Amino acid sequence: MKTEKDQLGAMRTPMTGWHARMTPLALALLTMLAAMPGQVRAQAANPAGGDVTLPAVTVTDNTGADATTEDTGSYAARYATIAGKSAQSIKETPYSVSVVTRQQMDDRNDTTIEEALRYVTGVSSVSYGDGTAYFRARGSQLGIEFDGTPIVSGLQYLTQFDLAMYDRVEVLRGPAGVIDGAGEPGGVVNLVRKRPQNQFHLTTDTQVDSFGGVRQMIDVTGPLNKDGSLRGRAVIVGEAAHESIDRARHKEFMAYGAIDYDFTPRTTLSLSGGYDVLPMYGLDYGASGVLNADQTALVGRVPSPYLQNFSPSWNNSYTSIQEANAILVHRFESGWKSSTTLFYRHMLTRAYYAYSGPGATADGLSYYGDQNQRNTYDWFGADTNVSGPVQLFGHTHTLTVGANYSVMSSTALSGFQSVDGPFDGGTFSLFDPNAVPQVDTPFNFGTNERTVQYGIYAQARIKLARPLTLVLGAREAFVQDRTQSTLPDVSGWTTNSQVNHRFLPSAGIVWDIVPAVTAYASYARFLDAQTQTTFSGAGIPPRSGEQYEVGVKSSVLGGRLNTNVALFRINDNNRAVDDPDHQYYYLAAGKARSQGLELEVTGQPMPDWNVYAGYTYLNEHFENDAPGLTDGTDPKHLFKLWTRYQFSQGVMRGFSVGGGMLAQTRISRGVEQGAYAIFNAQVGYRFNKHLEATLQLNNIFDRGYYIRPPGQFYSVFGDRRNVMLTVRTDF
Repeated sequence: MKTEKDQLGAMRTPMTGWHARMTPLALALLTMLAAMPGQVRAQAANPAGGDVTLPAVTVTDNTGADATTEDTGSYAARYATIAGKSAQSIKETPYSVSVVTRQQMDDRNDTTIEEALRYVTGVSSVSYGDGTAYFRARGSQLGIEFDGTPIVSGLQYLTQFDLAMYDRVEVLRGPAGVIDGAGEPGGVVNLVRKRPQNQFHLTTDTQVDSFGGVRQMIDVTGPLNKDGSLRGRAVIVGEAAHESIDRARHKEFMAYGAIDYDFTPRTTLSLSGGYDVLPMYGLDYGASGVLNADQTALVGRVPSPYLQNFSPSWNNSYTSIQEANAILVHRFESGWKSSTTLFYRHMLTRAYYAYSGPGATADGLSYYGDQNQRNTYDWFGADTNVSGPVQLFGHTHTLTVGANYSVMSSTALSGFQSVDGPFDGGTFSLFDPNAVPQVDTPFNFGTNERTVQYGIYAQARIKLARPLTLVLGAREAFVQDRTQSTLPDVSGWTTNSQVNHRFLPSAGIVWDIVPAVTAYASYARFLDAQTQTTFSGAGIPPRSGEQYEVGVKSSVLGGRLNTNVALFRINDNNRAVDDPDHQYYYLAAGKARSQGLELEVTGQPMPDWNVYAGYTYLNEHFENDAPGLTDGTDPKHLFKLWTRYQFSQGVMRGFSVGGGMLAQTRISRGVEQGAYAIFNAQVGYRFNKHLEATLQLNNIFDRGYYIRPPGQFYSVFGDRRNVMLTVRTDF
């Protein structure tokens, strides 16, 4: 389908003797490597010219931390794996980390990643009209990991699995280059799958909504042999749904299976696989914005009742996803742990549709383009690492060392009927899209692409003193992007970007003011390769820059309630912008600064009360007005709230009440969407420990708004008022 996917690009600068470019940070990490378990002897020059022998190193067990959120009943997560390769305390992490727990997803009835991220502090979750979305934080796009394995180009504008297969959604805002690799500085999302449990557990969800949709989920898990060393899990989802806009509907079937086997009490192999199929009918990319007569400036918008489908009913698409995953973990007696993950995913998308644009007249006339597409994607990812504690100089430190590799191979075939000239009768009314004919549109463009990213990384948590911890990270990064034309003619492969031996450091300091409160400061560099070229034919150098962040975190009430206050500034250089003198070529002239404030409160102020609240202030400054530096969908102020109270005693025992809101200031893609707020409410009743029902009213005041305002192409309405009934069983 139509995408605006940013592709990885390159800088063709030869790198030699990278070890000669090691920074003090890298040298510090290499020093920590010497503190691996066992007797360590280091040769070093002392004033007398002799050898220095370090004392024997001992290690302690640190495997008790568990980041799993399922069955906790809480919105608060004490640990996350996204900032390192093992569970780390969020309070002791010098970066902004949010976790959407299983309880949050269940309470809000989230079924897609788009819905889950919409309620994460500082994240913009923007629908694209075809079952996909794009996601931004701190003025840039987000990357993705699956169970901690980074996957290149695996999130934006792509369909994802139903959320029923995931335990939690972790989000790190800001550069994540050390663990994740090259990418935009917005942050990274880590989707963590549900694992088999050691006791039998069966849950079901049945949902019916006022749009006419029905969804059924079944999740069963438990031991598969007598001693419990073999455990399994299966999740099945079936859905037939109608969209908020007229005539749009979709179906979905998802199956997920997982097996854990303990070879020994310390060695576990986890295997999982998933299948998801999503056909859509009457899909709508929305109306384009109204243009002036000279086709240069966007003004106003085409009026509509916020349920208008601007595309013909014959529009359709089909997406299927298959994936397999394997994780081998060994826990040493010393407290160290090794983990190796292999990941594979295949996706097929087919679509045949018409969409409006560029632009429209004031009375709603627009060109329509017919598009025929077939895309395939294959992702492979691998990550291996060791991590553990080190006793050195009277303190306990933690070290993680690893390497990862990710490759994305894609094929794209497309056919297009031009909107620039006569087109089967010319323009059509946006309010009568079924008049647009379905014409034969053979494939006439084809491209293969292969993007590879790999690197080695290390992270050390060094205890400087009882209240102070220094967190150092480093990565040596490699990126390559290549493309090949297959239609209308077959060409050789072209290297669009090549980045070798790029050193990405990070550093943070954590101060435990009191046991429940920490203050932190951090610095991280990022690198995002670009594929655009200049008029001379040279490649555009990578985007690069750094983030500075300071904040205060707390974890009170025994870890049930977490808070975070963060100030950040991101300096972003070398963004590719349009060359004003040469159409279709670019300059590395874009400079941007994103800075702001984030506030977050999450957890249980009282045992029966869960709450999640987040506020973000974002200020974006661009050194020039070159187009392409932003898509205009980053609001300056963004507030999110969801809360639920379960009555456990008295006459209201068994009842629950909840609700939330999302409010943001104006955004613009040419057509402006003014500030708006959406309110939701929920009431539920637990009949017994096995059965609960909730009734949820979304968009209470039926606010009409754009999630994605019109530009020259595309716009997406937010859902109008709707009601959802959910019946959940638990055995």
